[in-house]
Amino acid sequence: MAGAYEDLAADYDWLFGDDVLASGGAITQPATARLLERISPASAVLDAACGTGIDAAALARRGFTVRASDGSDAMAERAAARFRREGLAIPVLHCQWADLPAATGERFDVVLCTGNALVHATGRNAMVAALGGLRQMARPGGHVVIDSRNWEKLHAERRIVQVANRLVTREGRRCLALYAWEIPDRLGEEHIAHLLFLFEDGGTIEPHEHVITFRPFTISELRARLELAGLTEIDTDFGDSADRYAVVAATT
Repeated sequence: MAGAYEDLAADYDWLFGDDVLASGGAITQPATARLLERISPASAVLDAACGTGIDAAALARRGFTVRASDGSDAMAERAAARFRREGLAIPVLHCQWADLPAATGERFDVVLCTGNALVHATGRNAMVAALGGLRQMARPGGHVVIDSRNWEKLHAERRIVQVANRLVTREGRRCLALYAWEIPDRLGEEHIAHLLFLFEDGGTIEPHEHVITFRPFTISELRARLELAGLTEIDTDFGDSADRYAVVAATT
């Protein structure tokens, strides 16, 4: 699955408006924001699914000590380029979650796994191993944050096409992003998302398509796997009507 993100990395930022690039995306969601408001601004944070570094950069600008990692080379490279442009001293590591404890001796007050990334740890055993790796990266008394799409809502509504609510304009180009979903009959089966970026330049449309597969999990499955990994849920903004949610867990 990392291969799909190698190509997506070049277009990824077009999913977000300039407000998200400036202030962060997943870190502004309610449960995650509540945690970040409670802890010291000098706390150490690992963004363990950093993508192109949007949230990591926003956290560093707020004063947190930040390290970033991603399982995709291209995403990690894009993140490093963002940090260089902004003059941010954020080390970047290319690493899978289960391998993080062996890759670095650092430990953190908060470990973030956002952007719906955990869904790529397919199946119970792989997810428990990933969560275990994330837990080991947290200091005693630290926290792990999981951010996810609400797969149960997506599957129940079966909205095959989801279109962004605005055009994004940068450097003379305009882009409209949309998702086209292949949704199977059963929630636990593989879902396929076609991410389509429609670029308008001089009156012509240039489409870029990226195909990503997902193996969804329910909130109940996530909670059970957090417990198996030695993590205890302390906060969430999950709701049946929410499109996405975060779960904040403490190390045990």
